Parts: sequence; structure tokens; C-alpha cells
Amino acid sequence: MKKIITIAIFSFITFSCQEKKERIKREGEPDMILVKSEDDEMNSAIDNAKKTFKSEFHTALLSENPDFVNFAIKQRFDLPDNNGEHIWIGNITFKNNKYYGIVHNDPYEQIGVKLGDSVTVNIENLSDWMYYDKNIVKGAYTVKLLRKTMTDEEKKQMDSDGLIYE
Repeated sequence: MKKIITIAIFSFITFSCQEKKERIKREGEPDMILVKSEDDEMNSAIDNAKKTFKSEFHTALLSENPDFVNFAIKQRFDLPDNNGEHIWIGNITFKNNKYYGIVHNDPYEQIGVKLGDSVTVNIENLSDWMYYDKNIVKGAYTVKLLRKTMTDEEKKQMDSDGLIYE
């Protein structure tokens, strides 16, 4: 089974006053990308994730298809200043009409969860979803958008695991 590590590169924080996408380097951790709350491309990616969540992600999760692995949901965690940090939650399960998983990113801000915590996903704050169909990445709308900000070397490193981002 492939690791979900590549998605850790693409956590982000939305800020209402951020002028442009900016990277925060973190020693031993993936970069954090600051994204303006009013970023039309990012908001469109999030809208696409929300629109397709039930029909694609939920259906695939319940299908028990052995080719479908590494189910993850990106959730917005609200910050006190009305901004939000978007964190990946992996190892997704669905039980009693709720999604559960494990926090897969070390948050940049104090948001009440940390890497490795078990959480109930708040679908109201969904900002993305993804899973692998063999080696094809499904969903990952924000990942594909943020991929545009990567250097050629970063893209090469991301592609080295053999995954295909359609």
C-alpha cells in the first residue's frame, strides 16, 4: 500500500488579508502554504471537492474495491481570527453516518488536534478529499491546484512515488 505522505506537502492556511500564496518552511515538516481566503481558484477547488464528495469519495469508500486505497479528507479547522488551517485526515472509516480518521499533518497553528490524533471528521468543513485508484489520484482538487506552485524539482520528487495526478 502506498503511503499518504505526498499529501502532507499540501496543507494550507487561509487568510483574509494574504496578498499572494506564500510558503512557510518548517524544519523536518512539509511546507505550509498561505492562501488568500478570497482566492477564486482555491475556492473553486474546494467547491468541486464538496460537490463530488458523496458521489465519488463516499461511493468509492463503501465499495470495498481493493484497488481503492489511502482514503483521506482535508478539513478546515477554524482559527480564532476567522482564518482556517486545512489539515489532511487519513485512514478514513465510515460508521454510524460519520467519518473517522487520523490527523496526517502536524498543524502549524494551535487548532486542538495534533499529528496522529483520532478525530471525527466535520464534513461541514470539508475542503478536499482523495484516494488512490491503483496509482491514479482521485479527487485532490486543492493538491492539484497547489502543485502549480511547486518547483520542477518538487514535482519530480512528488512524482517519484509513481502516482498520476489527472
